[in-house]
Amino acid sequence: MELTREFKEKFVRSLSGREFILYGGVLQLAKGRGLKRITTRIVQVPDADNGHLAVCEAEVETTDGVFSDVGDASPSSVSRTIQPHLLRMAATRAKARAMRDAVGIEMVALEELGGDSTEDFEDVDAVPEEFARGPESPAAVGSTPTPAASRTAGTSPSIRFGKYAGRSLDEIWQVDPGYVEWLARNAHEESVRAAAAAYSRNLV
Repeated sequence: MELTREFKEKFVRSLSGREFILYGGVLQLAKGRGLKRITTRIVQVPDADNGHLAVCEAEVETTDGVFSDVGDASPSSVSRTIQPHLLRMAATRAKARAMRDAVGIEMVALEELGGDSTEDFEDVDAVPEEFARGPESPAAVGSTPTPAASRTAGTSPSIRFGKYAGRSLDEIWQVDPGYVEWLARNAHEESVRAAAAAYSRNLV
């Protein structure tokens, strides 16, 4: 699949010489293919008996048909900040994989990777350390809108710096949730850090 330069600048990141697409980019491509629904199902709840391995299945329906895949997450496959949210990450990975099948793109989603290191990122400022953050919760079976979709527009602060200058946290969360994680730790304005931290905890 050929991606435009504008799309790649917004949704593609480089790591160790390879290109990876952000979840928001896969979602946009899926919408372009007539995305009708995304449903998730918990296959395995992480606990001590299974090594804290979370497994979720996602089903994506577009005008081309229905596509499904599974995703998993364990403490060893995610960054430390994501370890309390293993089910959420497993669902995000499952949805990313199902949508990649639906749109026919072989590029792996960045959220499918794990670990703490970002030393190999060519664009460290653009890709925060905690990049592997899923934008949705798999708590219920059925269509799962992003948290931002359920919030009132205009209630989140706008960012006045960086590549998303002038955009609200709502807008950023839709396309690059990992950047909100970075803001929660690094934004100079206390109000932005607090709002971003609340978003990352899925409390607002």
